[in-house]
Amino acid sequence: MVWDGIVAIDLFLAGMGAWTFIFAAFACGRDDAARKAKLAAVAVAVVAVGLGALILAVDARGGMMHPLRFVHLIGNLGSVMAWGVIFISLFLVGAIVCAGMMLAKKQPPRALEIVTAVLGLGVSLYTGVLLGTAPAFPLWSLAALPIAFLVSAAYTGYAAWGLATRVAGGGSAAPSWVSRAALVLPVAEAAALILLLAVVSGTAGSGAAAAAASVANLVSGSQAVVFWGGVVAVGLVAPLALAVLRQRQGDKAPAWYGLAEWVCILVGGFAFRYAVVMAAVPIFL
Repeated sequence: MVWDGIVAIDLFLAGMGAWTFIFAAFACGRDDAARKAKLAAVAVAVVAVGLGALILAVDARGGMMHPLRFVHLIGNLGSVMAWGVIFISLFLVGAIVCAGMMLAKKQPPRALEIVTAVLGLGVSLYTGVLLGTAPAFPLWSLAALPIAFLVSAAYTGYAAWGLATRVAGGGSAAPSWVSRAALVLPVAEAAALILLLAVVSGTAGSGAAAAAASVANLVSGSQAVVFWGGVVAVGLVAPLALAVLRQRQGDKAPAWYGLAEWVCILVGGFAFRYAVVMAAVPIFL
C-alpha cells in the first residue's frame, strides 16, 4: 500500500496518545489530588489513539468501510497492521478501564497501568514500522524510522500530558525526571533525525537514487520548509530553548513558557510525520 498525507494524522495521534498515557501513569501521583489531572491525560490518550485508528481504517480502505477486510487482517498475524490493530485495541481497553476507575474515584491497579503502558510502547513503535511495510520507499527505513518516531512520540506525549494536566489543574508536583525529559527528548530526537538521514543517504544499489531524492526533498526540496521550519525550528529548537528558560527561572518563569513549549512540540511532531510521508520517493517511478 502507498500512503498519502492523511496517514500522518494517524501516526501522530497514535504515538502521541500512547505516550500521553505513559506519562500519565508514571508522572502523575496516585493520590486524590492528582486523580483529576491524571484522568484528563488518560482521556486525551484514549481519544487520540481511538481517532487515529479510525482515520487509519478509512485511509486504508478497511475497518468500517470493508468489515470483512478487518476480520481477515486480524487473522493474519504475519501482518504488521494486524499487530498494530491488536496493540491499539488492547491499549484502548486498558486505558478506558483506567479512566473508568478514576471516574469512579478509584486509582487503577498499578499492574494494569504498567501493562497498558507497555501496550502503548508497542503502539508507538508500530507507527514507525507501518510505513516500512512499503519497502519501495527508502526513506521509510526500518533501520532508523521506528527509532525516530518512537522518540518523537515520547516528546509529543510529554507535551500532550503537560497541556492536559495544566488544563485540569495540575494536581501534585511532577517528579524530577520530567524536567530532565524536557531537555533530553529534543536532543534525542535531533540525534534520531540525523541517524535517519544518514541511514537513508547510505542506501546503495537500486534504491540509491530514490533515497537521495527523498533526502533532498526533506532538506532542500518540496518539504524543506516543513522540515526546517516545522520540525527543526518549531518542534525542536524553540521548545528546548523554552524548557531551558523555564527551568532556569523556576517559579519566576511566566506560565506561557510551558504552554508555548508544549504547543511547539505538538506542531513539530505532526510536521515530522507529514514531511516523512510526503518527501518519500519510490524506487520505481
